[in-house]
Amino acid sequence: MATEQTPEERAAAAAEALAAEGAAVTARSVRDRSGVRMALAAEAARAWNDQQSKEATVPEPPAAVQARFAALWREAVTLARGEFAEARTGWEARIAKAEEERNGTAEDLGKVEDERDKALKEATKAAEAVTTQRSRADKAEGRTEAIAAERNRLVEERDRLLADISELRNQVRDLEVTRENQSTTGPPLPPPANPPA
Repeated sequence: MATEQTPEERAAAAAEALAAEGAAVTARSVRDRSGVRMALAAEAARAWNDQQSKEATVPEPPAAVQARFAALWREAVTLARGEFAEARTGWEARIAKAEEERNGTAEDLGKVEDERDKALKEATKAAEAVTTQRSRADKAEGRTEAIAAERNRLVEERDRLLADISELRNQVRDLEVTRENQSTTGPPLPPPANPPA
């Protein structure tokens, strides 16, 4: 005489059978297979899934694997630090070059300003000479045209120098803006290396 299974045993057997068939072990599938109440089917499905989770726990890796991982991690960190140092050195060289160019431009600007001052002094002297020549021109009308032509030439020269100075100032301003932009935008730094959890 065969012994009749209890509802709990039927539910547990249904969970095992479902798993063996590759079907999902859920409360509904256990209830449908075993014909037990939903609460009992849910308990059997939960117990079976908990047991499977415990069996699926991954063991700690062997010491040899941990040592190899540590060696690989050290190598990766060393490489990352080397790449970072190389990138930083490259950017420092670029900044130094830009500063050198800026200093050269500042020197050029200083020379141009000196030339401008000299030209302004010469223009002032020329204007004074023109005034002197005008007073003399009152005495000698024949020389008036030559003096006026000289004055016009000096004024044109002064205007040309002033235009050159203005253009050079604009170029210096553009170089300073470019340098400022270069100093505020650097290469993205590599993310910090995170140790394994």
